[in-house]
Amino acid sequence: MITNITPSGERLSNPVLDNIYSRRSVRNYSDKEVPDEVIKEIIRAGTYAPTAMNQQPWRFVVVKNKKLIEEYDERAKKLFVEAFKDTTIPAMAAYVRNLSKPQTRLFYGAPVLILVFATPDVVNYHDCALAAENMMIAAYSLGIGSCWIGLALHLGWDAEFLRGVGVPEGHKLVAPLIFGYPVKGEIKAPARNADVILKWISQESYEKY
Repeated sequence: MITNITPSGERLSNPVLDNIYSRRSVRNYSDKEVPDEVIKEIIRAGTYAPTAMNQQPWRFVVVKNKKLIEEYDERAKKLFVEAFKDTTIPAMAAYVRNLSKPQTRLFYGAPVLILVFATPDVVNYHDCALAAENMMIAAYSLGIGSCWIGLALHLGWDAEFLRGVGVPEGHKLVAPLIFGYPVKGEIKAPARNADVILKWISQESYEKY
Protein backbone atom coordinates (compact mmCIF):
# COMPACT_ATOMS: atom_id res chain seq x y z
CA MET A 1 0.00 0.00 0.00
CA ILE A 2 1.23 3.49 -0.89
CA THR A 3 1.00 6.04 1.89
CA ASN A 4 2.42 9.48 2.58
CA ILE A 5 3.00 8.68 6.25
CA THR A 6 6.51 7.64 7.24
CA PRO A 7 7.14 4.84 9.80
CA SER A 8 7.82 7.56 12.37
CA GLY A 9 4.36 9.03 11.78
CA GLU A 10 5.60 12.06 9.88
CA ARG A 11 3.43 13.21 6.97
CA LEU A 12 5.25 13.77 3.71
CA SER A 13 3.91 17.03 2.33
CA ASN A 14 4.96 20.12 0.41
CA PRO A 15 3.22 22.52 -2.01
CA VAL A 16 4.15 20.43 -5.06
CA LEU A 17 2.70 17.23 -3.61
CA ASP A 18 -0.37 19.08 -2.38
CA ASN A 19 -1.04 20.44 -5.89
CA ILE A 20 -0.61 17.02 -7.48
CA TYR A 21 -2.93 15.34 -4.98
CA SER A 22 -5.60 18.05 -5.16
CA ARG A 23 -5.76 18.83 -8.89
CA ARG A 24 -9.03 17.83 -10.56
CA SER A 25 -10.28 17.96 -14.13
CA VAL A 26 -12.68 20.91 -14.32
CA ARG A 27 -15.75 20.89 -16.57
CA ASN A 28 -17.59 23.97 -15.34
CA TYR A 29 -15.99 27.40 -15.84
CA SER A 30 -16.83 30.97 -14.96
CA ASP A 31 -16.69 33.82 -17.49
CA LYS A 32 -13.78 35.41 -15.64
CA GLU A 33 -10.94 36.18 -18.03
CA VAL A 34 -7.58 34.49 -17.52
CA PRO A 35 -4.85 37.18 -17.84
CA ASP A 36 -2.34 36.74 -20.66
CA GLU A 37 0.52 36.84 -18.17
CA VAL A 38 -0.94 33.87 -16.33
CA ILE A 39 -1.37 31.90 -19.55
CA LYS A 40 2.24 32.61 -20.50
CA GLU A 41 3.39 31.40 -17.08
CA ILE A 42 1.39 28.17 -17.51
CA ILE A 43 3.03 27.60 -20.90
CA ARG A 44 6.44 28.39 -19.43
CA ALA A 45 5.85 25.67 -16.83
CA GLY A 46 5.11 23.30 -19.70
CA THR A 47 8.44 24.06 -21.34
CA TYR A 48 10.26 22.91 -18.20
CA ALA A 49 9.03 19.33 -18.64
CA PRO A 50 11.55 16.54 -19.27
CA THR A 51 12.49 16.28 -22.93
CA ALA A 52 14.45 13.65 -24.86
CA MET A 53 17.84 14.96 -26.01
CA ASN A 54 16.71 18.41 -24.81
CA GLN A 55 14.75 18.66 -28.06
CA GLN A 56 11.89 20.70 -26.57
CA PRO A 57 9.50 19.63 -29.38
CA TRP A 58 6.41 21.35 -27.99
CA ARG A 59 4.63 24.20 -29.75
CA PHE A 60 1.45 25.91 -28.55
CA VAL A 61 -1.64 27.47 -30.06
CA VAL A 62 -3.57 29.69 -27.64
CA VAL A 63 -7.21 30.55 -28.32
CA LYS A 64 -8.96 33.09 -26.06
CA ASN A 65 -11.74 34.03 -28.46
CA LYS A 66 -14.99 32.58 -27.07
CA LYS A 67 -16.72 32.49 -30.45
CA LEU A 68 -13.81 30.63 -32.04
CA ILE A 69 -13.62 28.15 -29.17
CA GLU A 70 -17.31 27.39 -29.68
CA GLU A 71 -16.72 26.89 -33.42
CA TYR A 72 -13.79 24.56 -32.77
CA ASP A 73 -15.91 22.72 -30.21
CA GLU A 74 -18.58 22.01 -32.83
CA ARG A 75 -15.96 21.10 -35.42
CA ALA A 76 -14.25 18.62 -33.07
CA LYS A 77 -17.59 17.00 -32.25
CA LYS A 78 -18.45 16.50 -35.90
CA LEU A 79 -15.02 15.08 -36.70
CA PHE A 80 -15.28 12.54 -33.89
CA VAL A 81 -18.81 11.48 -34.81
CA GLU A 82 -17.87 11.08 -38.46
CA ALA A 83 -14.82 9.00 -37.57
CA PHE A 84 -16.69 6.60 -35.27
CA LYS A 85 -20.27 6.65 -36.55
CA ASP A 86 -20.05 2.99 -37.60
CA THR A 87 -18.18 1.75 -34.55
CA THR A 88 -19.25 -1.49 -32.86
CA ILE A 89 -17.33 -0.72 -29.68
CA PRO A 90 -19.93 0.08 -26.98
CA ALA A 91 -17.85 2.76 -25.24
CA MET A 92 -17.12 4.58 -28.50
CA ALA A 93 -20.75 4.30 -29.60
CA ALA A 94 -21.77 5.98 -26.33
CA TYR A 95 -19.42 8.85 -27.11
CA VAL A 96 -20.92 9.18 -30.58
CA ARG A 97 -24.44 9.36 -29.14
CA ASN A 98 -23.42 11.97 -26.59
CA LEU A 99 -21.49 14.13 -29.05
CA SER A 100 -24.38 14.03 -31.49
CA LYS A 101 -26.48 16.04 -29.03
CA PRO A 102 -26.48 19.79 -29.80
CA GLN A 103 -26.19 20.68 -26.12
CA THR A 104 -23.02 18.63 -25.56
CA ARG A 105 -19.92 20.78 -25.26
CA LEU A 106 -16.45 19.31 -25.59
CA PHE A 107 -14.72 22.41 -24.26
CA TYR A 108 -17.30 23.07 -21.52
CA GLY A 109 -17.45 26.80 -22.17
CA ALA A 110 -13.85 27.29 -21.01
CA PRO A 111 -12.42 30.74 -21.82
CA VAL A 112 -9.00 29.42 -22.87
CA LEU A 113 -8.06 26.62 -25.25
CA ILE A 114 -4.39 25.65 -25.59
CA LEU A 115 -3.40 23.08 -28.19
CA VAL A 116 -0.06 21.38 -27.58
CA PHE A 117 1.63 20.26 -30.79
CA ALA A 118 4.78 18.24 -31.44
CA THR A 119 7.20 19.44 -34.09
CA PRO A 120 7.77 17.29 -37.19
CA ASP A 121 11.23 16.17 -36.03
CA VAL A 122 10.00 15.05 -32.58
CA VAL A 123 11.95 12.18 -31.02
CA ASN A 124 9.43 11.35 -28.28
CA TYR A 125 5.78 12.46 -28.34
CA HIS A 126 5.61 11.81 -24.60
CA ASP A 127 7.58 15.02 -24.10
CA CYS A 128 4.47 16.99 -25.09
CA ALA A 129 2.29 14.97 -22.73
CA LEU A 130 4.72 15.74 -19.92
CA ALA A 131 4.52 19.43 -20.83
CA ALA A 132 0.71 19.25 -20.69
CA GLU A 133 0.79 17.72 -17.21
CA ASN A 134 3.17 20.44 -16.02
CA MET A 135 0.76 23.03 -17.38
CA MET A 136 -2.27 21.57 -15.60
CA ILE A 137 -0.47 21.34 -12.26
CA ALA A 138 0.90 24.88 -12.65
CA ALA A 139 -2.59 26.13 -13.50
CA TYR A 140 -4.05 24.54 -10.39
CA SER A 141 -1.39 26.19 -8.24
CA LEU A 142 -2.59 29.54 -9.66
CA GLY A 143 -6.25 28.85 -8.90
CA ILE A 144 -7.12 27.91 -12.47
CA GLY A 145 -8.90 24.74 -13.54
CA SER A 146 -8.01 22.62 -16.54
CA CYS A 147 -9.00 19.54 -18.47
CA TRP A 148 -7.36 17.43 -21.18
CA ILE A 149 -9.94 16.96 -23.96
CA GLY A 150 -8.82 13.78 -25.71
CA LEU A 151 -12.00 13.61 -27.79
CA ALA A 152 -10.84 16.74 -29.63
CA LEU A 153 -7.69 15.13 -31.03
CA HIS A 154 -9.29 14.79 -34.46
CA LEU A 155 -8.74 18.53 -34.92
CA GLY A 156 -5.11 17.60 -35.43
CA TRP A 157 -5.96 15.75 -38.64
CA ASP A 158 -8.14 18.52 -40.06
CA ALA A 159 -5.95 20.34 -42.60
CA GLU A 160 -8.35 23.27 -42.91
CA PHE A 161 -8.44 23.75 -39.16
CA LEU A 162 -4.65 23.57 -38.89
CA ARG A 163 -4.23 26.19 -41.59
CA GLY A 164 -6.76 28.38 -39.83
CA VAL A 165 -4.86 28.36 -36.54
CA GLY A 166 -1.49 28.81 -38.26
CA VAL A 167 0.08 25.41 -37.60
CA PRO A 168 2.85 24.52 -40.07
CA GLU A 169 2.70 21.23 -41.96
CA GLY A 170 3.98 18.15 -40.16
CA HIS A 171 3.07 19.19 -36.61
CA LYS A 172 1.03 16.69 -34.59
CA LEU A 173 -1.62 17.60 -32.05
CA VAL A 174 -0.84 15.80 -28.79
CA ALA A 175 -2.90 17.54 -26.12
CA PRO A 176 -5.99 19.76 -26.45
CA LEU A 177 -6.23 21.53 -23.08
CA ILE A 178 -8.83 23.91 -21.66
CA PHE A 179 -8.27 26.39 -18.84
CA GLY A 180 -10.35 28.78 -16.79
CA TYR A 181 -11.51 29.72 -13.33
CA PRO A 182 -13.76 26.99 -11.88
CA VAL A 183 -17.36 27.79 -10.99
CA LYS A 184 -17.24 25.44 -8.01
CA GLY A 185 -14.83 25.69 -5.13
CA GLU A 186 -12.36 23.08 -4.02
CA ILE A 187 -13.45 19.55 -4.92
CA LYS A 188 -11.72 16.66 -3.19
CA ALA A 189 -10.00 14.23 -5.51
CA PRO A 190 -11.41 10.69 -5.40
CA ALA A 191 -9.35 8.06 -3.62
CA ARG A 192 -6.71 6.35 -5.71
CA ASN A 193 -6.09 2.63 -5.83
CA ALA A 194 -3.12 2.12 -3.53
CA ASP A 195 -2.40 -1.44 -4.69
CA VAL A 196 -0.55 -0.54 -7.89
CA ILE A 197 3.02 -1.79 -7.38
CA LEU A 198 3.60 -4.99 -9.32
CA LYS A 199 6.97 -5.77 -7.74
CA TRP A 200 9.30 -4.07 -5.26
CA ILE A 201 12.83 -5.30 -5.74
CA SER A 202 15.10 -4.18 -2.94
CA GLN A 203 18.83 -4.83 -2.61
CA GLU A 204 18.10 -7.71 -0.25
CA SER A 205 15.50 -9.38 -2.45
CA TYR A 206 17.67 -8.90 -5.57
CA GLU A 207 20.60 -10.71 -3.93
CA LYS A 208 18.36 -13.75 -3.40
CA TYR A 209 17.90 -14.25 -7.17
